[in-house]
Amino acid sequence: MIGERLADLRNSRGMTQEELAKVLNLTKHNISAYECGRNEAPDSVKTAIAIHFNVSVDYLLGLTDQPNPYERAGSRFPADKKPPAEIQELLQCLSRVLTFAASMDSDFVTDEIRRFAGKTASENKKTCTNSNQKNK
Repeated sequence: MIGERLADLRNSRGMTQEELAKVLNLTKHNISAYECGRNEAPDSVKTAIAIHFNVSVDYLLGLTDQPNPYERAGSRFPADKKPPAEIQELLQCLSRVLTFAASMDSDFVTDEIRRFAGKTASENKKTCTNSNQKNK
């Protein structure tokens, strides 16, 4: 079922297999294999596909005919509305990172994510502090 749904979603967006593969950080061969049912996509790829096309994994698996029957956890956007373009771009980037991370050594990835998150948080804190001081 996921192969049919993936092909339908891709075609409805006017995307080639090569274009989708690039977005998901996969190969055209991977996309073709998923669409033809030769290979089953790992859960991380199913999640990336669902995020990219703004559908639920349940829809991809054929468990429902409603593309997005509920809001995602932590979502600020109603299920029937798309987030702003900047958020969609960020979600696509995050999807590619998660897909890539799934293929890496999990301990290494976890350490790198913690390092990055800590660095980003401290940079954001400095930026906010500097900005607040300038506004006084």
